[in-house]
Amino acid sequence: MKREMLLHELHPAVVHAPLALLPTAAVADLIAVTTGDRAWAKVARRVWVAGTLGGVFAGVAGLAASQEVRMDSPRARDMTFLHGVGNAVILVGAMGVTAWRLKREPTVLSTVLGLAACGLAVYTASLGGKMVYELGVGINPMPEDSPQGTLKGPPLLSARAPVVLVKDALQGVKWLVSRARELLTGSRPLAPGAEGLRSSEDATLPLPLDTSSLSGRAMPQA
Repeated sequence: MKREMLLHELHPAVVHAPLALLPTAAVADLIAVTTGDRAWAKVARRVWVAGTLGGVFAGVAGLAASQEVRMDSPRARDMTFLHGVGNAVILVGAMGVTAWRLKREPTVLSTVLGLAACGLAVYTASLGGKMVYELGVGINPMPEDSPQGTLKGPPLLSARAPVVLVKDALQGVKWLVSRARELLTGSRPLAPGAEGLRSSEDATLPLPLDTSSLSGRAMPQA
C-alpha cells in the first residue's frame, strides 16, 4: 500500500548527512594537523560547512518531530529531551569550529573539539535509536493504546507542511527550554532510564503490584 512520507519522518531521513559529514571533516582536519598537508585542510573546511548546514536543517526537523510524535511515558519524553539537548550542543560546537575554519587553518585544539563533538554524536544517535527501536517513538503502526507512536502529522509534501514545520520547531525549542528549567530547579528530575544506559527491563518494567492491599478499595484516578 502506497503511503506519503509524513513531516515527522523528515528528521530521520536527513540526519544521516551531518552524522557522516561532521566526522569526515574532523578526521580530515586531524590528517591536516598531523601531516601538514594543506589540501586536506581545504577539503575539511568545505566539509565542515556542508555538515553544519546539514546539521541545522536536521535540527529544525528534529525539533518539529518532537512535537509530532506521541510520548506518554516520562522515560520517552526525557530521552527525547537528552537527544535534543545533546544534538544542540553538537551543532553549536560544529558552528563554532566551522566559523573558525572559514578563516584559519586547523589547530590541535579545534581538531580535538571536532572529534569530541563527533564522540558525543555517537551517544545522541544511540538515544535516537533507542527511542525508535526500543520505545516505538514515531512509529506509525503503533497501537492506539500504546504510550508511544506518532500524532500523524501532515504529509511532507503537503501545503501545510512548511507552516507546521516552523510552528512545531519553535514549539520544540520552547519545550526543551521548559524541560531544562525543570531539571535545573529540581522541580521534576530526569526519568529513570532516560539516559539510555540501563537495560530496558530495569527502566521500563513496573514494580509488582500488591493486589491484596487493593481489595475493597477503588483504584486511584490519574
